[in-house]
Amino acid sequence: NSSNLPFSYILRVPFTYGGYLVTTGQITIGSLVSFVSYLAMMIWPMFAVGMLFNTLERGNASYDRVMDLLKQQSKVIDDPDGADQSPKGEIKYDVQQFAYPGDDRLALQQINFEVPAGKTVGLVGKVGSGKSTILRLILRQFDNYKGSIKFGGIDIRHYKMDALIPAIGYVPQDTFLFSDSIRENIRFARPQASQKQVELAAQKSDLFDQIKGMPDGYDTAVGEEGISLSGGQRQRLAIARALLINPELLILDDALSAVDAETETQILDNLRSERKEKTTIISAHRLSSVMNADEILVINDGRIAERGTHDELMTLGGWYHDMFERQELETKVKGGQNNG
Repeated sequence: NSSNLPFSYILRVPFTYGGYLVTTGQITIGSLVSFVSYLAMMIWPMFAVGMLFNTLERGNASYDRVMDLLKQQSKVIDDPDGADQSPKGEIKYDVQQFAYPGDDRLALQQINFEVPAGKTVGLVGKVGSGKSTILRLILRQFDNYKGSIKFGGIDIRHYKMDALIPAIGYVPQDTFLFSDSIRENIRFARPQASQKQVELAAQKSDLFDQIKGMPDGYDTAVGEEGISLSGGQRQRLAIARALLINPELLILDDALSAVDAETETQILDNLRSERKEKTTIISAHRLSSVMNADEILVINDGRIAERGTHDELMTLGGWYHDMFERQELETKVKGGQNNG
């Protein structure tokens, strides 16, 4: 590709051969200089034409991808006659069957549970058991399931999206932070929030003291996707963001996996005291995150394998009992190594 060659290299060939023609008397030195000068004047326009065609091709390919994206139709249809009031009250989850589009394998089967207002439900189970799928249906990422999910006595598919989504605070395991200050990341869903409200949300997520210790405080830039913060700080910032809107339903999808046990306990204590009238669903791999929940569901292969309180499941002696004992042993071993 000649466009990648240096300018001096392109002129080396005519200079070399032209010098030979001058020494043999076939052309004059003036003819050689004129030829090279004209050639130099033509090089940049030739490069520009090549760059133009390259840009046009790239733009055409990008345009096709953008148009393909715009042609996509959402599988979730907003009901124009749906309820426009913010949902409140208990959640009744009754999904008989659900399979992801294009997949014949059932992801969920016979998932039935209720979460009264002000109560907490924990979801635990092996990786890929269906915990996150249960939560994704509550968020209305999919509507193609058999059964119903009622929030405040109304099927969530009969709410307008603008009424349902603001009532839910969702904190995923892999949090997304914007390349902005800590303050603006916390009040992303509520831009008009005051500094006092932002600080209160940070206190509830046990991030307040760490922010105070930062050089610029709440004006500290988190960097691209929160690169300047630790994993635990990113998760706590995302929790603060969700708590700032004081949602009717708070969903924590393994959102405490990167914090230590002491911080986890403090955050959960704050949630229990601050959200007595609100509903909370916690999905976790670390069972200590859900042991104080009003009901715990053990999910296995898209089904409810065990259910009950922490004490009831420990008495049952099933998967929950074995996993809890194993995690407790791992915690003691790690604690002994650190003390040693």
